[in-house]
Amino acid sequence: MADSLLIFINITMSVLLSAGCSYLALKEAFKRNGQKQLVTKKELWLPSFIYTIFYCLLHASVTLMVSYDIFIQRFVYFAPIFIVICFFSIYLSLRLFQDVNTDKVHFIKGGFIFSLIMMAGNFATYTGLIYPYVEFKPMYIGLTILMTLGVTFPFFRMLLQLNNQESNSYGGKTHAFWSFIMGLGFSGITYLTAYSLLSPEKFGPQLSRVENNQMLPFIIEMGILLALWFIPDHLANDLHKKQMKDIYVKEQEYRSLYQNNLSAIFTYNRDAVIIEANNRAADMTGYPIEMMIGQGFQSYVMEKDLDQIQTAFQKSLIGKPSKFEMKFPHQKGHIMSIQVIVVPIHLDGEVTGAHVLATDITEAIRDKEQIQYLAYHDELTGLPNRRYFNEEFEKKVQEGHDQMAILLLDLNRFKIVNDTLGHGYGDELISRVGKRCVKVLGTKGFIARMSGDEFIVLLPSIGCRNDVHKVAAAIHESLEAPFDIGGHDIITSTSIGISLYPQDGHDLSTLLKKADIAMYTMKKSEGAYQLLFSDQLEEKGINPIELEENLRKALINEEFELYYQPQFSLKTNQVIGVEALVRWNHPVKGLISPVDFIPLAEETGLIIPLGHRILMEACKQLKIWIQEGHEFKISVNVSSRQFHDATFVDMVRDVLNTYDVPPSLIELEVTESTTMHHVEEALAKLTALREIGVSIAIDDFGIEYSSLSYLQKFSIQTLKIDRSFIMGLDDHESNKAIVSAIHAMAKHLNLTIVAEGVETESQLSWLKELECEYAQGYYFSRPVPAGELMDYIEGMDTVAVMGS
Repeated sequence: MADSLLIFINITMSVLLSAGCSYLALKEAFKRNGQKQLVTKKELWLPSFIYTIFYCLLHASVTLMVSYDIFIQRFVYFAPIFIVICFFSIYLSLRLFQDVNTDKVHFIKGGFIFSLIMMAGNFATYTGLIYPYVEFKPMYIGLTILMTLGVTFPFFRMLLQLNNQESNSYGGKTHAFWSFIMGLGFSGITYLTAYSLLSPEKFGPQLSRVENNQMLPFIIEMGILLALWFIPDHLANDLHKKQMKDIYVKEQEYRSLYQNNLSAIFTYNRDAVIIEANNRAADMTGYPIEMMIGQGFQSYVMEKDLDQIQTAFQKSLIGKPSKFEMKFPHQKGHIMSIQVIVVPIHLDGEVTGAHVLATDITEAIRDKEQIQYLAYHDELTGLPNRRYFNEEFEKKVQEGHDQMAILLLDLNRFKIVNDTLGHGYGDELISRVGKRCVKVLGTKGFIARMSGDEFIVLLPSIGCRNDVHKVAAAIHESLEAPFDIGGHDIITSTSIGISLYPQDGHDLSTLLKKADIAMYTMKKSEGAYQLLFSDQLEEKGINPIELEENLRKALINEEFELYYQPQFSLKTNQVIGVEALVRWNHPVKGLISPVDFIPLAEETGLIIPLGHRILMEACKQLKIWIQEGHEFKISVNVSSRQFHDATFVDMVRDVLNTYDVPPSLIELEVTESTTMHHVEEALAKLTALREIGVSIAIDDFGIEYSSLSYLQKFSIQTLKIDRSFIMGLDDHESNKAIVSAIHAMAKHLNLTIVAEGVETESQLSWLKELECEYAQGYYFSRPVPAGELMDYIEGMDTVAVMGS
């Protein structure tokens, strides 16, 4: 009973130790599952040492089972040497396992080497342990060698399968079961090795019992081998099922990607023939898939793009993908823009054809073109914009054009159209003007819209300056005809400033600046519509950008002065008042006429602080004159923007209170157009001003479009007849009729009349015959500073009118 228990314990220990080695090996294979990375030599030392300990204990248990005497006499002393030899054998086996793959040749070669290492280790170990009790039993030894091959090959095969293929579906119980079966096989090989070498005389009591049944150990091991060979086959079958499932899933994913792709996909073989296509290909081309199969590129590609697609296909056959854009004719006839990607199809390292992916980018191209168009064109007129013009100019310079002209066009009276009829009419006018200019220019020039009511023209090829003036004249003439917009005949004209390349500058910025100077100067010239830039213009400092900057500085530096032009009574020949006129005393350019800066001040809003300053200076001077004993009225011009400012009435009241001058000696001159815009507002302000005590005069009367009926409603005291009527008295009888009518109307309304711009004795005589009360003009005196005015007045005992 005790002997049987000892046998069971020894065999169990042997199996468990062998199973432990197998478990560690399988665990390592699972851990490296599918990664195939190489393990360094140092990383192999620890598992080699662990396997060595387990293997030495396995041999110890087998030796103890075979012969207690041999275990005591040999194994204990032989163990250190055995451990070293075993360590290097296992280390060599693990290195071998690292380098072998599942290829048949490498697998068989590796399996034999692995088996040889195990056999050599086992036979050498037991030969050394049992010497001189060795008895070679050829049949047993042969069977043991076969059994060793039978154990090591399936184990080696299973390790390689686990290591070289993905498999993570096996749990701990399966792992432990495989390890146990392997433990039975390897421990059995160890017993068979000892059994085939040891002489019967030295058998311990445990082996003596099987001596009479000599083939029993080999029969038992054979049964274990059958189980061992089943394990890797079972693993291979599971792996095969998983691989087939993965292949099926991948195929379904591929088919889904292929059929549901938003791009049309055409699959070509190496002969450039379609062998497959997806549904999107049929939708995009208009042809059914069955009709496309078997066709080549020439069946669907436009002739001009055939070389391109064939070149891309040839590149794909050598493994190079391509991407490009081309036109594609739909079956119904319309042409699409498509993006094409040609990618090679690789099978077992060879290119078997190509996938051609086609994406309809017609809308994207159209959107891109639209964005490009909007980026370079004016939305209102459809003309090129400033950016486009800049590039066109640079392009012409690069092309080597020797002489070019820049024409800057600014519409006259455009603000009136916008203010009176609305922005819709203004926009339509801008659009119509652009079309007329394009028609006039034809191929001779390039026109763009700058901004607002400004256009810019490039004449890239001009022979002389006369050619430029002819084009400008043609543009001006084309705009003279009225524009019928919404039932209104709108008449406009244009002011044209011209600069020449390269005489006036080599870059567009300089040329535009000088064309702007010419245009701005021309707008102040009566009867002219075009002006070529000259250096003299720049010397005058007419540049509006610099002018605005200097205006702001002039207000701070108090560079503005008031000049006064006397107003005479034609009955008493005395000065009854003066008109305050502003002058800009520039520190560098000297006196600048209001004609040059008042329009810009009005446009920029600087007229409001400037008007405030003018009223303050006029009141200050009036205070001085009153103190000196001179008491007469001062007329101050009020601009439209200043008049409509919300703080204007309060500003007038504050200035009068500040300088403590009689309001009755201050007369504010406003134009007809100022009062006619926002009539109710104007009426309220005029009434408020009359309540303050100042008097109101309508300046430049007769040239605007106001209704005479409003004169009764407005709180005004004076009408000033515009100088254009007075200057024409000598030459035009119609002017006399107009002045007579205005005078009669004023008399009827009890209004005072002042005739402006009297320059000749004949004009004065006629006004006296008309019994006009007051007049002013160069005939009497030019505008002069305050000091000179007093000298002028004091030098007159009685202001005599020349010729009276």
